[in-house]
Amino acid sequence: MKTNVSASRCFRKTVLFTLFALLVNSLSFAQLDKIYVNSQVNQISGICLLCSVQNPEKALDHYEGDYASLTIPIGVLANIEQTLIFPELASHFRKVTIGIGTANTPVKQLPLGKISIETFNGSASNNDARIVDTTILKADSDPKTGRIEFNPSKRFDRIKITLHSGLLHLGDELRIYYAQHSPIPFTTCGTPPLGPLLYYPFDGDLKDKIRGLDLISTIPASFSNSPTCGQNLTANHLDSLYIENNLPLAPERSLTISFLGRTDSLISIRSISEQGRSALFTPEEDSINSSQLNHYVIAYANGGHHHFSAEVYRNGKMINDGGLAMMLPPYSLLMTVAKGSVDELLVYDRILSAEERNQLTTSYNIPLDIPSFAIEAQKVRSDHEIFSISPNPTTGQITLDGNILLQDASITLRNTFGREVYQSKIRSKTFNLPATLSGGVYILTLQTKDKKVYTRKIILTR
Repeated sequence: MKTNVSASRCFRKTVLFTLFALLVNSLSFAQLDKIYVNSQVNQISGICLLCSVQNPEKALDHYEGDYASLTIPIGVLANIEQTLIFPELASHFRKVTIGIGTANTPVKQLPLGKISIETFNGSASNNDARIVDTTILKADSDPKTGRIEFNPSKRFDRIKITLHSGLLHLGDELRIYYAQHSPIPFTTCGTPPLGPLLYYPFDGDLKDKIRGLDLISTIPASFSNSPTCGQNLTANHLDSLYIENNLPLAPERSLTISFLGRTDSLISIRSISEQGRSALFTPEEDSINSSQLNHYVIAYANGGHHHFSAEVYRNGKMINDGGLAMMLPPYSLLMTVAKGSVDELLVYDRILSAEERNQLTTSYNIPLDIPSFAIEAQKVRSDHEIFSISPNPTTGQITLDGNILLQDASITLRNTFGREVYQSKIRSKTFNLPATLSGGVYILTLQTKDKKVYTRKIILTR
């Protein structure tokens, strides 16, 4: 690793890409979990006798036990609307779940056309209004409660729920318990961890698919077919490609960058600030095969006072010794690659674990550059943890592993409020979580026959 290298030396290298400036002010690792609405507005229209919205605030925040009530005792072409507002603009790669219920009617027996939903970006409709039907409505074990689940096709920060009376209806009531969104897969290429800040697939453009923070180049960008994922960003000439974005990274955040790259020269990473100060290091001092596609992970761990320890991994193997980089606000991170290509650029506001890094590398069909004895050592360390769950995150099926005795053991699942939502004896190492559980974070507790207790966090993605 080199530090304090002059700018002139940096630009003596053949520069193909200068990739991108990073963010973000108000994000956290909690993005991987549920995000609930925190405000609302409501209104009543049409001929509606004694219609009301009762306890509208009870549809807000993370407690799912109380509810707001939209009631139409007598209505003629009447509508009651409640617009639920999230604390920030969300990516369209999120699954929305709305907990609903009725006083007497099973939710699956609600007349078609009774409830509709629509998403908005601020005051602008996303033009996706739809009637709630059996394709997006799921009943709970209690038939009078259920969930509306759907994936918005555009970015959104609010959802309008409308209860319609039709020509004439008597005694209608809709209960809204909560509304939240949680991450869903955002690409079919590889299996990257959920919840990134930014994602650039470079499939013929410089667009960010997560937050709309598209890159801007000072020269025309070139693309070519990728052997792994559609197209990639590439060039075979000496021109420099500068990509600019001037959004700040919140001071307390750590950062992980992941990308596929092919180059016949060094990859360098530079952090700069508007004051003109910079720190530069070049992690690749060894000779590499310019025709080989590699997977890189750059982890910036926040050490405070604008100092970040920087670790760079190539195909799972660390290729620098974790030196320091100075970044002063507003943060920009510039990455340069000489004569090659870059693809599948991902940015997270957290440090990926070793398991996540290795899984991501192999998911692109790139072999890990880790000796077999090191992999075995990792397995031994994992066994010393006694008890593990995979996959995690999971869509519903999990496998229990480790060196503990599972015979006659039992498991309990609790939500983030400590409420028990599932309990069962273990009959197999691999089993499915109940379909009635919505996506989110749960705490799994395993108790063995000899009363030893182990707990693990599970992220359920549905």
